[in-house]
Amino acid sequence: MNAKNLAEVPVVWQPDPQGGKIMRKFKKIIENKYNVNLDNHWDLHKWSIDHIPELWAELWDYAGVICSKKFDKVVDLSIPLEESPAWFEGATANLAENLLKYRDDKIALVLAGEDKETEYLTHAQLYEESKLYAAAFRKFGLKKGDVVVCQMSNRKEAVIAMIAVVSIGAIWAGALPLLGSKAILNRFKQVEPKVYLTINRIPHERKNIDMLPKIKEIAEGLPSLSKVIIVPSKYDSHSGDISGIKNSCFLDEFLQMGREKDGSVPPMKFEQVTFSHPVFINYTSGTTGLPKAIVHGTGVRFHL
Repeated sequence: MNAKNLAEVPVVWQPDPQGGKIMRKFKKIIENKYNVNLDNHWDLHKWSIDHIPELWAELWDYAGVICSKKFDKVVDLSIPLEESPAWFEGATANLAENLLKYRDDKIALVLAGEDKETEYLTHAQLYEESKLYAAAFRKFGLKKGDVVVCQMSNRKEAVIAMIAVVSIGAIWAGALPLLGSKAILNRFKQVEPKVYLTINRIPHERKNIDMLPKIKEIAEGLPSLSKVIIVPSKYDSHSGDISGIKNSCFLDEFLQMGREKDGSVPPMKFEQVTFSHPVFINYTSGTTGLPKAIVHGTGVRFHL
């Protein structure tokens, strides 16, 4: 179908002009501050691409980004965007602090799976659990710039550990649990991780796959590792002998390090980092050689 025919296609749906309360509020801010009339979404869109630094400065404030220092400059437009100019130079913040911005009883995570009952985690609970994880990682010695790798199914432990790691200024990388040990080592060797977080079993095609033999091989292939943390696939299960896996322990044992002698947990600290400080590492497929590490900062990404 060509562009001419597209113009003749009947409208199936169009947004209610009275909808989009948050967007309308933002548009009003732009109109008042910059003395412009924006009749509709397309007027706002045109203004946004003609005023890139102003747009992102206003979005920073509108979103309520938590930072210890605001940016000196949004972006230098004398550098072509395809050359990835630096964004929000001078700003220092922490992504985890912004992810834990709310501490109320509204739902933050819905945890569901075929083999378990649905669980709900509030913002307040998410903060408290993240605080314990962060305290344990700090007590263990994790610091800014260290790398933690994760290989497990989509579970709350992965989410909470990621938040805790990022709060310290450390870097989070992950890979799918079904990947073989060679494929995992091709990825993780590149980043020299200090901690490897994984799980003892994963469900696949109505079967439970034992991960421990693969974990042992991966741990032996990563000389940089100081700790292997294993999440039990069931909350009440610690099945499997992990004594043969170097520097390994189950998650609950590791988390006990985060508690003081009286059982309390130290307050959470958020390491302030630049906007381009590495936060996440993902990988390309590896179809044309070794998988390439793609590093995501607080707001940008670049190849390692």
